[in-house]
Amino acid sequence: MAKSWGFLTNHAHVLIQIARDPRSTVRRIAAEAGITERATHTVLSDLREEGIVLARREGRKNVYHIDLPKLMNGSRWSASAMEIPQPLIDATVRGLARVATSSPAS
Repeated sequence: MAKSWGFLTNHAHVLIQIARDPRSTVRRIAAEAGITERATHTVLSDLREEGIVLARREGRKNVYHIDLPKLMNGSRWSASAMEIPQPLIDATVRGLARVATSSPAS
């Protein structure tokens, strides 16, 4: 069986799922991101603390959305010599913004 390799961080995977479907539950975000629910809660906490992800209650569940201006200007998105190059990070952030603004679930 071939080993699969991750390309993006858990934070990026969670952001992608929120952009695709803001009404995703933590369980769904975790399943789509390929991480545990506990890890998803940690990532969501990080992103909410930075103001990149906002949540509001709708009935019994949270609905998440990305604060696009904060995401685009986020100081956390930086490259180092051993990580993903800055142009790829910039392109990924722009792609997330396009997905979030064109998502029918938004």
